[in-house]
Amino acid sequence: MKQLSICMPSNRGFETSFRAIETALAFCEARNAILIVSDNSRDVEKAAYWKGRSEHLLYVPDAPLEASANGLNSIKAVETPFLMPLGDDDELYSDDAHTPVDLATLGPDVIGVKPLIELFSPGTEMAARRAFALDGETAGLRLQQFLERNQGDNTSYYSVFRTAPYISLGEYFQASHPTRGLYCDWALAMALFMAGKLLFDPSIVFRYNASAWSTPALVEENARKFYTRVGLPGNFRDYNMLLRAMDLFVLCGRKGGGMAREALAELQTGALWEFLNYGFSAVLERANPETPNLVELAQKGLQELNPVLKFLHGAAVLDCFQPGLKAKYIAFLKSASV
Repeated sequence: MKQLSICMPSNRGFETSFRAIETALAFCEARNAILIVSDNSRDVEKAAYWKGRSEHLLYVPDAPLEASANGLNSIKAVETPFLMPLGDDDELYSDDAHTPVDLATLGPDVIGVKPLIELFSPGTEMAARRAFALDGETAGLRLQQFLERNQGDNTSYYSVFRTAPYISLGEYFQASHPTRGLYCDWALAMALFMAGKLLFDPSIVFRYNASAWSTPALVEENARKFYTRVGLPGNFRDYNMLLRAMDLFVLCGRKGGGMAREALAELQTGALWEFLNYGFSAVLERANPETPNLVELAQKGLQELNPVLKFLHGAAVLDCFQPGLKAKYIAFLKSASV
């Protein structure tokens, strides 16, 4: 029985997506996995080449044009216990020098496995590796591990995860999140890590095309777009850490998220409490002295001890950056209990 599906929403044309699909398909053929390509490029040559090419490839043409809808479409056909998201400009390889983790034997406390990640940028000498696990015994410890080890990127999002919690989280996010912006991949990834251990599997080599993030100027420009495209203000660094902490607070605490009440209470008064404080501190560090109301609200949030009241203070702070966010985040929090 196949254990793993590689899910690739694809918008690029035949030539520019060829390497990504080719390497992912070779990986699936070597690992008895399935590659699902949800293609909205409308490229006739691409469809003609890939459709029916392998029993390990499910090629879905004429996929939804909207990016998030195409992403969801790529996982709708998953029938395996595990899945892995993959971009159509990235690469995936199997390293036979290492014995693969047997997904079928993983215990219920394990959410999945993290590949060896290599960041590269075509035409440059950029090369970096991310080789670590997130295997702390508690959700709080795993959050701390991620914050200490991520080295400024969220490539760990491209890991192998259990299908059921991954889809459950994605569906809740699409139905309830105030903006559904692409910047939310950080909070979504952390919510998954906190739901279970992420082991390290060096036999899976994921090469992430980091060309969009290869210079400080590109990092700033492309990150800003993730916020402004959904109507948030361009000064995202003034509020993004608080926004991330607020999202994680709700995503971890949602009903049906799989976290026991005692563990959630411990998390909300521990790691999530500290993460919210980090967000308030970041707001205060960058706050304009001419915005005393913002400073006062952030200070109150920092001093608040009750986690739910701290969240509400956070919603009030976010409202200073975009009027209406307070009401949206209160509704988001309420949706977690439905």
